[in-house]
Amino acid sequence: MNSNSPRRASATTPQPLRLQQRLALNLLTRSQPSNRACVNDGFTLIESLVAIVIIAVTIVSITPPIFWATATRVQNRRAEQAVQIAQGEVDRVRAVVERKTATLEQLPPESGSGSLKPDAAAPNNVIPAGTKLRSQVPGCNVDDGNQTVSVGDAILVDTDPEPVGSATPCAPEFLVQTFRGNGLPNTTATTVPDGFVMGVRVYSIIAEDSIRGGTAKAEAGSLRSTNGLGSQKTRPLTVLYSTVVKSNRSDGLGIYRQLCEAAGQACFAAPGT
Repeated sequence: MNSNSPRRASATTPQPLRLQQRLALNLLTRSQPSNRACVNDGFTLIESLVAIVIIAVTIVSITPPIFWATATRVQNRRAEQAVQIAQGEVDRVRAVVERKTATLEQLPPESGSGSLKPDAAAPNNVIPAGTKLRSQVPGCNVDDGNQTVSVGDAILVDTDPEPVGSATPCAPEFLVQTFRGNGLPNTTATTVPDGFVMGVRVYSIIAEDSIRGGTAKAEAGSLRSTNGLGSQKTRPLTVLYSTVVKSNRSDGLGIYRQLCEAAGQACFAAPGT
């Protein structure tokens, strides 16, 4: 029994030493910064301000090109629509000329230049929509088939249907001015000519105030890229000139050539002539 006592004492002596080592290790671990604390740290005020400045500079740098591209696309679309409207006016007048019952009231008014070449000033009056409004929207068309009374008149044109429930369901988007030169052969004031040169100017609706105020221009505006309204407030989107000749005339080719030369347009002779 006595021989075992020292052996037990030697076995129990390391316990206090192990406890001290554990306490020292815990104190050392707490004194060092935790990785979790580093991970949970947020941005400082300066870092946040720098990030805000970078975002603001990026937005400011990319916003103008976006607006510029959008405005240019809208203007090009309006120009395409204007060309279609002008060509539609020419086709409509050609169809009228082919009728045996055609009257001068259904043709564009003479420009007053006294020559075969139409040379009309820009319009200075807008016919009210209640009197004349050309539209393909059901219930909006107000057109008796006749042209304008004066060469200075502009007709309202509605091409795009408005949203359901809109306060202005028949809002026009364009204004059209049509005119023509003297006809061939020499005709009286009541006779529909066999051939003439006609002109069409198509303005955006935003040019209405300029037309009413007498400040509209006759030359077509530039279609260059723009970040604003460009020249649409005063100038037409397109200007189209075309020669109209009755197809049943035996001397239609000669009339066509004469009109083209007078208007300064390129004429193409038929084969063998």
